Formats: sequence, structure tokens, C-alpha cells
Amino acid sequence: MSPFLERVLHIGAIIGFSWILVYTSRFVFRQLFLRRLKTPEKQVDLPRKLNTLLPLFQSVVTYLVVFFALVLILREIGIDATAILAGAGVVGIAVGFGAQTLIRDILTGLFLVFEDSLSVGDTVQVGDITGTVEEIGLRITRIRTLSGALVTIPNGEISRIVNYNRGFSRAVVEVSVAYEVDIDRAVEVLQRVVAAYQESHPNLLLGEPSVQRIVRLEGSGVVLRVVVQVLPQKHWEVERDLLYHIKKAFDAEHIEIPYPKYVVFLDTTRKT
Repeated sequence: MSPFLERVLHIGAIIGFSWILVYTSRFVFRQLFLRRLKTPEKQVDLPRKLNTLLPLFQSVVTYLVVFFALVLILREIGIDATAILAGAGVVGIAVGFGAQTLIRDILTGLFLVFEDSLSVGDTVQVGDITGTVEEIGLRITRIRTLSGALVTIPNGEISRIVNYNRGFSRAVVEVSVAYEVDIDRAVEVLQRVVAAYQESHPNLLLGEPSVQRIVRLEGSGVVLRVVVQVLPQKHWEVERDLLYHIKKAFDAEHIEIPYPKYVVFLDTTRKT
């Protein structure tokens, strides 16, 4: 066998083995995570953690395998990889100061994942961006906003996170009634609406809802508030449902919700 053909076969074997290693690493990591996370207290978060950790570890393995495969391939074609690596080390020191942002992104991404600050599938608010986390990488995080736009945020720019998927959420509904309305009667109607909603959605609400009386006096009405503790990420749904049922109940009870009005006085007397 000619030396050229032997080198081609060696390079092909390196590429094939690297591909098999990358392909099987996902299965191996999945089994390890399933064994580690498959406990009663973590069973609910299992899909979320798998979707977050698997792509991250898969990308790390892919980068490492590709790196070492390139080193072996260079050695097969007669290029001294050691000298290249030594040169790369010198160049790395030279450009290290310019790569601080990249290093910060990678370190922040690792801390975000291992501290469980956010995970794939979580609904979060990062700065002025609110949406669902679709991907957490070593350098960037991708969030799909409510309008469908995909926002890519460098991990190093994530400093404050509002996560709606941890523990519980609160649905807060504020409704205004006219000053002429009997407040006790309006509160009684709110209590009936909330009680009926709690009875029809027993698995959605956590704890007893709170109907607060007067929380604010405005120019056109009195503001009442309903606070309900609900499952994570369900507060928007509950707020919409309660507003609908409150509006229907107020209409049936002839309780006026104030809105801007203009009163016009016309002087119909004529000067003679």
C-alpha cells in the first residue's frame, strides 16, 4: 500500500471515529443525566434540565473532538502540530486581552446553567426582552419573544433575570368601579367570581385567592384588586379569564366600570 493511500485511510479513520464519538456522546450524556436527575423531587424538571444541559455538553464535546481530530490530521499530513500549538499559545496571550468579552460570555453561560437561573423552555424577562428560552449556548442565549421574534443575547450581557417558571406566579387583577357604586356590593361580586373560578379550576390555583377592597382612588373611580397565587407561567391566562368573568358579572349586576366622559351644556336661550 502506498504511503499516500495509507495517509488517506488514516485521515478517514480519524474523521469516522470523531463522528462516532460526537454522535454517541449525546446518548451517553442522556443516560447519565437520566440516572442523575431521575429522582422524585426532580422528576417534574427532568425534561427542562435535559433540554438545557444536553445541548451544552454536546457542544463542548464537539469542540474538543474537532480540535483533537484536526491535530491528528495535521500530524498525518506532516505538519508539526506541536509547533502550531506553541505558536497559538503565544498568539493567545497576545489576543487574550481582546477576548475578554468572549471569556465572560462563556463563564456567564456556565454559571447560568449550573446555578439553574434559567433553562430551555422557561418564560423569562432579560432587560426589556420577554419570551421563552429556546437555546442556552456557551456564548449566547436565544429567546423567542411573544411576537415570535428570535432574540440572540450574549451571555455576558445577562445581568438580571426575571424567571416566571420558578415556584409559583401571582395573577394580579385590578378593576375600577365608579364612585357611585356600593363598594361592599362590588367586593361581594368579585368574591363570587373568584370562588366560582377556583371551583372550576382546582388544579390551576394555589392557596386561597385574596380580594382586596380599595387599593387606590383615581380621578374617575375606585380601584379594587384580586390577587391569586397560581402555577408557574399561568398568571397571564388567569388574569385574562378573571377580567372576562368580572366584566360579565359587573354587567349582570349593573356595576359601572368608569370610562372617560364629557358633559356638554348647551345654552339654548337667545338674546333679544
